[in-house]
Amino acid sequence: MTIIVYIITAVLIKLSILGLGMLSIITAFVGLLLLKVMNKKLSELLIIRFSKKFKIGLWGHISVYIAFIGKMIFIDDLSDVPAFLASHLIIHHVASGFIAATLIIMSLRTYNQLQVSNLNSN
Repeated sequence: MTIIVYIITAVLIKLSILGLGMLSIITAFVGLLLLKVMNKKLSELLIIRFSKKFKIGLWGHISVYIAFIGKMIFIDDLSDVPAFLASHLIIHHVASGFIAATLIIMSLRTYNQLQVSNLNSN
């Protein structure tokens, strides 16, 4: 069952790299729900680690949308719209890339530590 959670994490990372914030939010939420359902099938350590990843993806993208709405408040007239769109695209993709990079590093650490613990137990 661990592979399903890894696949959802990989999908979340890919969606974050592409800058698809709403789909990333939905994927992170589904991942958190799946962790609640699979509570007995995964170890407590894996549940904690994957829930952190999904929460970072969820709240990271939600905060980008909150910033987007906050920036919309500062639009005074139509001449501000092109600069708003250009700055939003740049900030959005930088933030999405940062979220994806964080998730990649956390996933690699979890995978490596899981492999080391499997080697030590054998």
